[in-house]
Amino acid sequence: MENNINDASGPTPEFVQLLTASQSALYAFIVSLLGGVNDAHDVLQEANMKLCRKCAEYDPNQPFLRWAYAFARFEVMACRKRNQRSRLVLDDALLATFADELEGTSEDADQRLKVLETCMERMTPRQRELIAARYGRGEAVQDIASRLSRSENAMAALFYRLRKLLADCVQSVIGNEVRA
Repeated sequence: MENNINDASGPTPEFVQLLTASQSALYAFIVSLLGGVNDAHDVLQEANMKLCRKCAEYDPNQPFLRWAYAFARFEVMACRKRNQRSRLVLDDALLATFADELEGTSEDADQRLKVLETCMERMTPRQRELIAARYGRGEAVQDIASRLSRSENAMAALFYRLRKLLADCVQSVIGNEVRA
């Protein structure tokens, strides 16, 4: 039996994984369209609920984020309609232009994420663990420094070098793909 990402009985673990992985991008998309964080969490939750209800309609051969952006866009428009009394509401045509522009960047973001994963694989296990601690789990630099018996300044400098190493690797790989 084939493991289908969009089982009719509800979201599959694969679907939930895609939805979970897209939360940061969806939130940023929503905040960009709303022009701020007010209502963004509520809109994200509404979009998530609709995505889960419609999970059977998702085509796993298509980019998940592009599909999810459409739901987020409709939820932003619904939120704007509810908040119409506000003096600071963007014109629908302007909102559509912003949404189109932001949606166009999702493929670039997906490519950069894949390249970043490739660059992370090139790092040593210790470097990957430090990156995971600081940026994956959100540990404070001072906590990591204390745990490793190093100064906070030394750890901050190390994280700077690791970020630079990753940024240079991403730029190099993308540059090589463009030239190829």
